Amino acid sequence: MSSATGHSMGEEPENGKKPKVKSTRRTFLISAGVGALTIGIGGKIGWEYLRRNVPSIAESRSPSAKVPNEPFAWFTINADNTIVFHVPKIEMGQGIHTALAQIAADELEATWDMFRVVQADTAHGFDSGTQFTFGSVSVASLYLPIREASAAVRETLREEAARRFNTTTENIIAQNGVMELRTDASKRLTYGELVAGKHDKWSLAKNAPLKSANNFTFIGKSVKRVDVRDKVTGKAIYGLDARLPNMLFGAVARAPRYGAQLKSAKAGEAATIPGVVKVVIENGFAGVVAERRSIARLAAARIQCEWEGGVTESQEVFDALTTVPTDKSNAVAIQERGSVSDNHTNKDVFSQYRTATAVHAHLEPQAALADVRSDGTTIQSITIIASTQTPDMVRTMIADALGVEKDIIVVKPTYAGGGFGRRLAHEVGVEAALLSRAVGRPVHVGWTREEEMRYGYYRPPTHHVLRGSVGANGRIAAMEHEVSSGDVLLSFAGVAGGAIAGGVADAFGVDPGALIGALSEYDIPHHRVLSHRVKLPFLTASWRGLGLLPNIFARESFIDELAYLAKKDPIQFRLAHLPETELGKRYKRALKRVHEMSSWQTPPPTGHARGVAFCTQSHTVVAQVAEVSVSEGRLKVHRVWAAVDPGMTVNPNGAVAQIQGAIVMGLSSVFHEKITFVNGIASAKNFDDYPLIRLPDVPDIVVELITSSDVPHGMGEVGIGPIAAAVGNAVFALTGKRMRELPFALETLA
Repeated sequence: MSSATGHSMGEEPENGKKPKVKSTRRTFLISAGVGALTIGIGGKIGWEYLRRNVPSIAESRSPSAKVPNEPFAWFTINADNTIVFHVPKIEMGQGIHTALAQIAADELEATWDMFRVVQADTAHGFDSGTQFTFGSVSVASLYLPIREASAAVRETLREEAARRFNTTTENIIAQNGVMELRTDASKRLTYGELVAGKHDKWSLAKNAPLKSANNFTFIGKSVKRVDVRDKVTGKAIYGLDARLPNMLFGAVARAPRYGAQLKSAKAGEAATIPGVVKVVIENGFAGVVAERRSIARLAAARIQCEWEGGVTESQEVFDALTTVPTDKSNAVAIQERGSVSDNHTNKDVFSQYRTATAVHAHLEPQAALADVRSDGTTIQSITIIASTQTPDMVRTMIADALGVEKDIIVVKPTYAGGGFGRRLAHEVGVEAALLSRAVGRPVHVGWTREEEMRYGYYRPPTHHVLRGSVGANGRIAAMEHEVSSGDVLLSFAGVAGGAIAGGVADAFGVDPGALIGALSEYDIPHHRVLSHRVKLPFLTASWRGLGLLPNIFARESFIDELAYLAKKDPIQFRLAHLPETELGKRYKRALKRVHEMSSWQTPPPTGHARGVAFCTQSHTVVAQVAEVSVSEGRLKVHRVWAAVDPGMTVNPNGAVAQIQGAIVMGLSSVFHEKITFVNGIASAKNFDDYPLIRLPDVPDIVVELITSSDVPHGMGEVGIGPIAAAVGNAVFALTGKRMRELPFALETLA
């Protein structure tokens, strides 16, 4: 095995199956064979939502560290002193494989070039439900378990070295992938040599202390990403790249309206096109298997289909459905303090904000390769190679569609060309599996950009109504925020858990994902947040940050309105309303730091203005200042400063890149991103109809990281929260016009 750091897909441990051994700290698996040692540690990760009355949802999605018997991360140490690190998290460009490898390498006392990172699949013996990559919890949830697993490997190897040298473990030094005798450096054994020379059963070390942060080698440092070389050289495998011997290509007939069901279909001309292997029509599904992708797509479009039902309305109907109703009887209070109803005044500020429907627009469209094998009557196994954020949900969807048990399905995740929540569900995997079953050969299905735009799911439109008043003392006396949104998380309840889960979700009454960012951090004596859950006729679900971008856009824009009403500096106004708690101190620290970074106290250049906004998500705090100008009706964002407190940082370069990427994605929604339905179908087919932000419009972005604890928090989404409000507040400071919709109505600036 090469010692170069790289990436491989679903590589099996070299020493085969692993018998279980109990440990008091965690449940480990350990086994031995000539030339390789494999150890794993298991864990289930979830998040909890605080509930108060009918239901109150926590802003944070804190991962738990409960560990079942199944392993989810493990190491294979080879005789050549390379270490294969099996990672359950999906690499979507966010650098998670690198950050998790840093944690492991540090606690193992290994060198960076010893590591080879391998994407785990669902056949590696651990709970596949832990393999989701979502919610900014990957590093936060795996930080301690991976350190503990790595420490156990290190100390097990130390004990073996002590046995070989006939001494105690106190006399053995672990460093750079080598165990050496403290009193005689010439006596040393590499990890690989220790493993290669071990022929009897391994016994897991019972005492595996964690390193002190003062002794970290990789944690907190910027290192070379493990995936860069393969991506630059074109060796990296994405879902669209997946190939198997004897494979074919598939395509599916699409409805003329979103959600329409196939009433009947005939192969017709599609079956006569050269290169078509089979036209598959069954149970409301019609597709084509062909020798080439282009042939499959051509033939699928020529299947004679009759459709029924589906969406028929246009966008104005959905916007009306999303509008906050005057009747509050079905609203759910998710946060309430004091009595807002008794503290309205005739000087209340009343404002409304809206955000548009949007698509994920990730670079790589949906793709999956399915290999369904049977004995002629019964399906024996199904292998899926796909770019997915949730391998277990892929298994669930395919098991339901093909009527098989999940146990026979193996999902091998690839790199994903962006995700942002779109790859949580995986319709394309089901389509590939249905077509593969029909022909008995591997079939690859790759969606087109038009299919992504028109037949996936969407960021829901939102509407916000806010009321507030400022007292004579310049402080907010009362504030109310009503949030109306389509589903973000509950839309998947039925997919992930069946009809019962879907019913429970409906009974829950509010969608936790849609309310991320809705809970206020401010210390306001009379405050209320109301949720209006809207069921739209098209599927809405997770988009980067979930509800964070729309909710923070509305709230932080409104806080700015109240600051101007009170004739207070927007940053000082926010500082004055933050609580004297530990979390409040973190908020204040970030705001004060961005105040310094942006030279807030000094006037901006002529024709420029600055705006501020902040938020917290996944326990990370971010404060942003944007500097803008408007010339001949054209908005220009020149610079964005971001002060970020993620607790501690595993990889600073990776963390900064996450914040920069989130800011750019948020700016794309500020300037452009909006999709509309016309007669039941999205009007956009490609990026000419759905433009994204371009490089000339990307500002300078300055990010500074603040360390406030010894554990890391989430970084993947928090950066998108404040940017729209920060830019909108800057526009108001410059022009006196409030931007109340995403994307901004730029024509009003002319």
